[in-house]
Amino acid sequence: MSDHPYLPILADFEIVPQNEQQFDEAEVLEMLTKQIAWMLETKTEFLFSLLYRLDVDERLVRRAMDPTAEIPAAEGLARLVFDRQKARLKTKRDVRVEDIDPDLAW
Repeated sequence: MSDHPYLPILADFEIVPQNEQQFDEAEVLEMLTKQIAWMLETKTEFLFSLLYRLDVDERLVRRAMDPTAEIPAAEGLARLVFDRQKARLKTKRDVRVEDIDPDLAW
């Protein structure tokens, strides 16, 4: 399971899968939604710090947190986190960085 693409994001949110299965998008979103709902209640500062560290757009976070939003805040935030992770994975896959010349490395 170590090569599962969503394990890093689950780990960021302190989610430890109970078995070695592969998760589909819906399952990952469900796990994130539940954890984010809990974090909104108990670890709000940590959650927002994590969203900042993951580079989730602050304007989108505000929209997701708006009481008039169409979906619950935890679900909206989970979707933002998931979409950001997918974008990060795509960038990692598509952008190759050449090795640094040892003479120029610090």
